[in-house]
Amino acid sequence: MNIKNYLSILAVLVLFISCGEDDNTPDAIPFRDRGEQSIADDAFIREYLETHFYNYEEFANPPADFDYEIRFDTISGENADKTPLINQVVSKTYDRFEASNTLYILTAREGVGPATTQVDSTFVTYRGENILSNVFDSASNPIWFNLPATIDGFANGIEGARGGSGFTIAPDGTTEFNNDYGIGAIFIPSGLAYFAQPPNSDIGIYSSLVFTFSMYDSKVTDHDGDGILTINEDIDGNGFLFDDIDNTDDDTQANFNDPDDDNDGVTTRLEIVRDDEGNFVAFIDTDNDGVVDHLDTDDDGDGIDTVDEININFNTGEITYPDTDGDGTPDYLDSDS
Repeated sequence: MNIKNYLSILAVLVLFISCGEDDNTPDAIPFRDRGEQSIADDAFIREYLETHFYNYEEFANPPADFDYEIRFDTISGENADKTPLINQVVSKTYDRFEASNTLYILTAREGVGPATTQVDSTFVTYRGENILSNVFDSASNPIWFNLPATIDGFANGIEGARGGSGFTIAPDGTTEFNNDYGIGAIFIPSGLAYFAQPPNSDIGIYSSLVFTFSMYDSKVTDHDGDGILTINEDIDGNGFLFDDIDNTDDDTQANFNDPDDDNDGVTTRLEIVRDDEGNFVAFIDTDNDGVVDHLDTDDDGDGIDTVDEININFNTGEITYPDTDGDGTPDYLDSDS
């Protein structure tokens, strides 16, 4: 599917490459300035929102045969008195790569389920379009989306959407969802979409996109199974899981996908308080230095890294925890061991 978020697209910076005197290869085309593109995208999206409306009257008083799909049209002629989208959306602004980008989010119908976060797994139908252009991706039957694997604007735009109350199985075996699920749309600038590197030719470079969606269900996630919900591994709380600060040990895995966030040899699950069912209860800060143990490479603050106070068998992967002074506290948690 086309809204997958290829992290290399977000991370790469293209530099202008000058050719040597004997090199006949054309110069590489540099990316546009992200700040300037953000301003242009926002002006374009706002103009669209000011001059278009959606079928809000059908949502307010649904006809018997209404399909609960959002449709956009131009405010003109017999539609000249319609309420513009700009008066019906809310905006969210995110800083990415030293540029501010604004999403515009339309809620056509509130769902009744719990509000999703930008890192959850969501059960949705959707339609993706280039604004004023073609449909490039869609799913008419609900599918599960792992939101961190989608584009930034989709994940953060669908945040807060609510699912329905459930479903029934019809006599013919088909699934019928209760008609109380959330329905909305997200207008996304290129800086929160694919910017200069779309995945295929159906999406133009620097394209602003619009996704309409129906939210049937969502599930809270713990991607690495470390006992800490993924939403709580966005350390700076900016809705983006791949910042440097969200990868404590600077390895190849962001914290939400890393079972040992600080790479100290003690898995994160052993550095938090969990209940009998394995659910998160509290963080631990053994040495009270303001850095919780699962992000602290010296848990007891004795000047010896935790990894040097445990024994790792690199042949079997077995880890043991010496207790030199026999006081019942392993060395890596004992500042007087």
